[in-house]
Amino acid sequence: MPFRRFKTYLLTAVISAGSAFSIAAPAQAQFGAQAGFADSFRPEFLDRDMPLFVEILKLENWQRPIVEVLLQDYMISFESGVDDVKNKMRALQGRIGNARPDTVMELILEPLEDWDTERTALGALFLNNVRAQLTGDQISRWPRFERTIRREKELPKGELMGESVDLYTLIRTMRFPYEIEESLDPLLVEYELSLDSALSMRAAKIASLQEQIKDAMAAMDFEGGLRATDQIMTARVFVRRVQDEHIEKISTALPPELGEKFRRAALLEGYPRAFRPTPIPRLIESIRSLTDLSETQVTQLDDIEADFLLRLENLELKIVEAYRTHEPGESREKVQRMIDRRNGKAIDRITSVADRLIAEKNDLVEETRRRILAILSPEQTAGIPGNGSKSNRVPVLDGVELDENGIAKQKTRTLAPGKNNQNRPMFKSPGGASKEGSRSGGASSLDPTGSGKSGKSGDRD
Repeated sequence: MPFRRFKTYLLTAVISAGSAFSIAAPAQAQFGAQAGFADSFRPEFLDRDMPLFVEILKLENWQRPIVEVLLQDYMISFESGVDDVKNKMRALQGRIGNARPDTVMELILEPLEDWDTERTALGALFLNNVRAQLTGDQISRWPRFERTIRREKELPKGELMGESVDLYTLIRTMRFPYEIEESLDPLLVEYELSLDSALSMRAAKIASLQEQIKDAMAAMDFEGGLRATDQIMTARVFVRRVQDEHIEKISTALPPELGEKFRRAALLEGYPRAFRPTPIPRLIESIRSLTDLSETQVTQLDDIEADFLLRLENLELKIVEAYRTHEPGESREKVQRMIDRRNGKAIDRITSVADRLIAEKNDLVEETRRRILAILSPEQTAGIPGNGSKSNRVPVLDGVELDENGIAKQKTRTLAPGKNNQNRPMFKSPGGASKEGSRSGGASSLDPTGSGKSGKSGDRD
């Protein structure tokens, strides 16, 4: 691509998406995301934050309209500032066409840097104006309000699995008995303070390295950019460590049954890819509804289900551990591979440890499906509720025959996750439903036998 056109693409990408090199250079996009371009175009406070002001600060009825007006003024000023900086950047179109390569990034970043200073001042002015409306008792609640706002704003910015779960909100939504919630108060205060410290450190680290990352982008210094993003990754790992430690602390403090329920919910929230639902429970439920099952078949089904659940839990915990151990280094490895490919090196495809374990989970689902169907007669198989197959034989996948135990006679090919479903942690605002959860819910629509076109893989990525 001619450099002149490259510069135009670069400017367009920054203006429209708030992310440099998102079109022209994937490796540098990894750095641009850390350089804060996207945050420059997003307001810190929105209408949806108003309930937090009311709840945490205990605003009086007469104070609410005042704070609402201050919030609207802030949003209007922010939108005006964004329009202004975008206009300034569009005006650069002619200048960057004749600029030297080493000065292009400086030209593009100049209006952004000025706007960053202005938007920070806008946010501080808004908070100062709100604080000026408060009584003495309300001001005493300000530190907790700041922690709540920081948690609300910073948690969704996590990139690692387990980094963005809000245990404080999770406890509230699980609605434990009052006396149990009360007994958890000291631990929740500890968690709130520890998480706030970790989030503050992460935000400060990102802010302190933005100039270094931008300089690396301007000079196409990939190694310099990687060193900076490694430091940010260390801060992200620390946030996740706080999360993981308090999942265990809170689980241990609860009665055993509730503790296991909380641990499962917290891991599901933090590591959704490890816990995507499978069609096996629905298949088993459908088979149990058959009226002509023999006692031997019921016993066989119970044994298969128990074996499946035990092996599934073991695999899910291994997937969680794989994310904890290997995910932090995958970002650097991905950029390094982009650089190597750009330099003409032959690059072999690498499947992550977590993806290999997810493929094992998929194989377990398929194996269990076959074992279950193998204990049924052809007539029972055809009579399974929701089974579209009217064949008088046990369904097989891709022509693979089963042995007497319902196991494939030839090795079933294990598929790695497709490129359209790469690991991208879902970020969840406190109290909201994760996108990951809504996507994974589709498993329940599979043909319970897995013999239909939509149900081949159970949990394929």
